[in-house]
Amino acid sequence: MVGSQFAVMDRHNFSKRLANKYVLTTSNLEKQLVELNKWRVTCHFYTRAGVVEMAAATWMKSAWIGGLLLAFAAFSAWYGGNGKPISNEEGAALLERFKQVHANPPPGEESFVANIEEMIPLDDGKEFYAVNLEQLKEGEDARSADQAYAKIVFPLLFERAGHPVIVSQRAGLMLGDYGRDVDRVAVVRYRSLRDMIEMTLEPTMVNGGDLKFASLDHTEVFVTRPIISFVHVRFFVALIVLIVGLLGLRLIDFIHNRRRPP
Repeated sequence: MVGSQFAVMDRHNFSKRLANKYVLTTSNLEKQLVELNKWRVTCHFYTRAGVVEMAAATWMKSAWIGGLLLAFAAFSAWYGGNGKPISNEEGAALLERFKQVHANPPPGEESFVANIEEMIPLDDGKEFYAVNLEQLKEGEDARSADQAYAKIVFPLLFERAGHPVIVSQRAGLMLGDYGRDVDRVAVVRYRSLRDMIEMTLEPTMVNGGDLKFASLDHTEVFVTRPIISFVHVRFFVALIVLIVGLLGLRLIDFIHNRRRPP
């Protein structure tokens, strides 16, 4: 009887030890599987497929950076600002066309042809800024004409890398009396004198002259070269290219990481 009880207890202890051993073995197996999976993921990039994926990601990054650099170089070349001066032959041809188109200037622009004729021999091919001092007409018709004229001028400017730098209304008078007659000041960047002359020869620009004088009582325009300027279009474009480039690299890394095996 006593022997039977000891036999039962031995079988119970044996079963308990066997169960503990099984649990311990299963736990170890799970840990080993986790470590093995980590090792497989790590070793994946040393396999042929991993090398191909890394090469593809590197190629995509190189192509992305190269494309952005080429795009910025193309923009910088198009934006210009330091081009070839107008030659004597080209200047004579431009001036002849200019005189034909502006043979009968409207009141207030009689000196336009003479001033352009003086500027052509002095051209150095560089960018400049035209300062427009404008006296506006009043009324809804004048405002409509001004908006219609702007729709003509702005596309022609942008085609030639020109653009307004600032357009502002007079808010007060600090010194002198001339400013009392000025309602609006507009500073416009031109890539070159050549671009400005060609722009004024455009048929849409010539036909839009009536809109200009329907919106303005008087305007004075003179050319300037900046000594100090905080308007640097290339810098802002380069900053945008840099941000877009970094975002593109992050996106390439994200796509590459998602293609890794689980």
